[in-house]
Amino acid sequence: MLLALLAALLAMRMGMFSFSSMSLFLDEAQYWDWSRELAWGFHDKPPLIVALVRLSTALFGSGELGVKALAMLLYPITALCLVGFARALWPTSSGVRTGIVAAALYMTLPGLAVLGLLATTDAPLLLCWALACWALWRAQVTDRLKYWAWLGVAVGLGLLSKYTMMAFVPTFIWALWGIHGPKKGILRLGPWATVAIALAVVSPHLAWNVQHHFPTLHYTAQVTAAQDAAGGPQGALGFLAGQILMLGPLTILAGLWLWWRPVPAITPGAAGPTRPSSVSASQWANSTQLSSRLEGASAPPSTLLTQPGGVGQRKPVARGSAYYLAAVSSYRFLWACSVPLLLIALVQAFRAGSLIHWAAPAMVGLSLLVASRLSQPMVPLAAPRPNIWLMIVLAGNIAGSVGTVYVRELVGPNLPAQADVLARTRGWEAVFHQITPAVNEPVVRGLPFLTDDPELMAQSIYHLRGMRLQHLYWNPTGAQTHHYATQQSLPNRVGADVLLLTHPGQEAAIAARFAWVRPLQDVVVRTEDGAERQFKLMLLRGFLGYDDATYRQQSGTAAPSMETPVND
Repeated sequence: MLLALLAALLAMRMGMFSFSSMSLFLDEAQYWDWSRELAWGFHDKPPLIVALVRLSTALFGSGELGVKALAMLLYPITALCLVGFARALWPTSSGVRTGIVAAALYMTLPGLAVLGLLATTDAPLLLCWALACWALWRAQVTDRLKYWAWLGVAVGLGLLSKYTMMAFVPTFIWALWGIHGPKKGILRLGPWATVAIALAVVSPHLAWNVQHHFPTLHYTAQVTAAQDAAGGPQGALGFLAGQILMLGPLTILAGLWLWWRPVPAITPGAAGPTRPSSVSASQWANSTQLSSRLEGASAPPSTLLTQPGGVGQRKPVARGSAYYLAAVSSYRFLWACSVPLLLIALVQAFRAGSLIHWAAPAMVGLSLLVASRLSQPMVPLAAPRPNIWLMIVLAGNIAGSVGTVYVRELVGPNLPAQADVLARTRGWEAVFHQITPAVNEPVVRGLPFLTDDPELMAQSIYHLRGMRLQHLYWNPTGAQTHHYATQQSLPNRVGADVLLLTHPGQEAAIAARFAWVRPLQDVVVRTEDGAERQFKLMLLRGFLGYDDATYRQQSGTAAPSMETPVND
């Protein structure tokens, strides 16, 4: 049933591209461009998503769906990981059922329905975060080196996906003391093995940053430290509202309502009518994740948890027992997997603004927490559960996801652009379909293609990919604010001829630095929301340099006296 649901949701997302005007987001177009020449880092992103796009296009082609396919596939894979994670937290059949519910819930979250359409760094990050949480739990409760190694690989790959993985550090530190296991703290091999393996995985990227003077680290630091008018209380409240939309209001309502509802629990060693007949008294001992030396170990009175036992008695449960791990520590750990990242993102939202998906990995722990209320892991498999709530939440999330993703197709042209989360992906294919004949004219064919906007440049590179053009970025100030400004700026050398594609109103300042100008085409594309994408395509000959001083120095003559270039 779960596999059918995941397959149906994935097919629904992929099928959207067959009847929608969606193209690629700016980031996706950049990743495709970068994937043609792999490296261990890029100006503003680590390399894993670029490598993923390279593999995806090798398997499925360079169309929009081919660029996105593997990233989209990672979301149902992450959902399946939640089943294994839940089985580790609650080693019972009911625990597996909780994991299945968590996977279904995770895959239907409205926020992830949008992210699930895109090839972004969040796709591998969420998978690595889920694997890291799972591995950390297993490593701490068993202290087996293989789980510490698994954790190091997951964290390292997460850092190669997105630096947000650094927010896992508070979770890691808390777990070393907060989860009971054979050992605690850092005076053992396991945690240091994790750190060493994570550093080894990420070391090629660090070496690339050193070689290129830390562009990715500088960019991330600038984004994090930047002060923005979108911050302050308004930014923090907006971020919190965004998390409600990410999870879905019904998910939060069900979780809060059921959290305060009394839930029957299995008690180890219970006797009499209060113990469910379908569960043996030794269940927790048989399903423990702890090593044999911990099982049965004595604990001081202060570490005993009192639980109901048989009729008229109370049963003390040691904090190091498997039952305590499942009944108490598991929930604390899930909060630790979510709250630190949410707090970090909230502080960032207050300081300088924050996008709502920056805390997306918190959805892993929150999905399991809500699922543990919708399908309790600590009761017999046949025990009654709030199935009506479960159906309402899943149906509501699916409806919300469909409404969010297909809102343009459902409402039509009367929908405001602000209500369409995918508005920036629409209309690009039509734009480049219009200009392709002009770019293919024999008199201009093969000339470098110049743009002055990073998004326009990324879309140009992708949509004109069959022409094998040289793409250049107009950069008169020499700014190093993004990849194209750093790597593909128009050289400040006189004489170049180019094709220019720019927004109306921007062409005059650029054309003034060329000796000869010929307008080729005005591009107007009306998108489904009634908005227009407008551009100007021009042929520019005889680059005069970004300033007069350059022209004088390189040409050996005075700067041209004309205030405007020759217009053909």
